[in-house]
Amino acid sequence: MLLSELKDFQSGVISSLNFDVGFSRRLGEMGFSRGSRVKRICASPFGSPILFEALDGNVAVRKCDAERIEVTL
Repeated sequence: MLLSELKDFQSGVISSLNFDVGFSRRLGEMGFSRGSRVKRICASPFGSPILFEALDGNVAVRKCDAERIEVTL
């Protein structure tokens, strides 16, 4: 399942990041690394960005980037 497919207030564990090493590292610093649990809070009215809760903080991720992150429920 893709991160972008989570419903509001649904959480999942990140299983794969399909980015280059630099961008994956940057996402990891914000709590988006393999094995991390993230929870979708809501999306903007036009669907992008999407707000997620990770590492006790909120992070907005573009929908096109969320479509490249795989999660398991």
